[in-house]
This record gives sequence, C-alpha cells and structure tokens, in this order.
Amino acid sequence: MQYHTLLHVISGYLYQHYNALATSSQIEKEHARLELSFSPEIIQEIPFDQLEQSIKKLLAQPHNVYTKILSRDEAEQKEGTIKTVINLLPASLNEIRIVQINDIDEQACGGTHVNNTTEIKDFSIMKIQNKGPMKKKIKIQLLD
Repeated sequence: MQYHTLLHVISGYLYQHYNALATSSQIEKEHARLELSFSPEIIQEIPFDQLEQSIKKLLAQPHNVYTKILSRDEAEQKEGTIKTVINLLPASLNEIRIVQINDIDEQACGGTHVNNTTEIKDFSIMKIQNKGPMKKKIKIQLLD
C-alpha cells in the first residue's frame, strides 16, 4: 500500500509540474518502478536530480487519501483522472473508482492505498533510467 500510494504521489507530482503520463508501473517486495512519458520540449528542463527532494518536501505535510466512485462519463470528462498514455479501463466498466490524494493526485485506480501519506516510510530513488528519447523509468525503494 505504501509503494502504491507513493507511485501515485510521484506520478501526480510529475503530471502537475511536467504533464508526464504514466506508461507502466510495477510493485515488487523490495522496490517499485514507474515509467513515464514526457513531451520533447519539457523533458530537458526537468531537474530529475532534485526529484527525490521535491517529493520528500511534498510528503513532509500529511495528505489524506480518499476514494470515490464516478460514472465512466464523469471520470472521462474530468481532466487528469486518467493519467496513463492509453486508457487501460475496460469499456464494460460503467463506474470508475477514483483515488484522490488531496491536491497531489486524482486518478482512476482499483488498488490498495494508505489512508494518509504520513503512513509512507522514508524512501529513496534508486535509479532514474532513460527508456527512450521521451521516457524515463524511476525505481524507488522504501527505507527501514
């Protein structure tokens, strides 16, 4: 739950500041990863070396994590609720579960999350890797 919520925080931050879209993510026992796509005119301006510090500063304040259900039409019309490159939601879904972390992130998600970001342990960004001219893979690890 901590990793999942932390991935939301990171992707929400990068979406808000740099219009990044998630292309994939994966959670393992010892780490998690997030792959994002950026526009070519913005990717060169992003201070990736300061990303960990920026996220930790954001998480220095508590942020509640909420869920709500919206109709598919409402969810699709609400800007930013689907922050992936492609819509992975099956067409048969008429109701969409939305996860909101205060003003950090709001998007469709069916996963499990902490109730407040204060429940997320300290973390480190292990690696930021190029995955093409406009893609980055961010690997994170929770610290003990």
